[in-house]
Formats: sequence, C-alpha cells, structure tokens
Amino acid sequence: MILGHSIKTTQHALKSLALRVRFLRLGRGWSQQEVASRAAIRLATYQLFERTGKISLERLHRIAVVFQRAKELEELFKPLPIQSLDELVPKPQRQRGKSFKP
Repeated sequence: MILGHSIKTTQHALKSLALRVRFLRLGRGWSQQEVASRAAIRLATYQLFERTGKISLERLHRIAVVFQRAKELEELFKPLPIQSLDELVPKPQRQRGKSFKP
C-alpha cells in the first residue's frame, strides 16, 4: 500500500519520464515512427507513451534498448549498499496463520 503518495505524483513522474525519452528522440533527429519501429512496438503505443507516460514495462524496456539505456532500467531496484551493521542482522520471518487442528 502506498500511503501519502498521490496519483498526481505518479502521473507527473510518468510524464516526466516520457518527456526525457522525447528529448532523447528529438536529439537524435528520429521520428516517433522510427523509435516505434526500432523498438518493435506500434506507433500508436509509442505516441500514447510520449503523451501520457503510460506504457508496459516490456515496451519501456524495448525503448530503453533503442536508446542504449537498458542497463539503467535493469539497475532500478538493485539492493542498496549496506549502511550499518544492523542491516546484517537477520530479521525474523513472517509466518502465516497457523492451521487449525481439532
């Protein structure tokens, strides 16, 4: 559950990502059709992405490959470096409800 995180913030992040991709595309002088073809996705799908930021993760990865940014995407949720010794202490495992035995 995401508490204190608004949908507006999510939409802003998605649109910001799409805008950065658009700037990469324009910087290379490519049309939307060219990026869509290189990424093997439909033009309408790519256009929707640039307009709204909405796209599947698989298609986003294809776009990242086209712009040689796949490594950055693949490292998105890598574990962070250990900051303290407390992080090395094993945490107790959660147990689901115990089964009832009559």
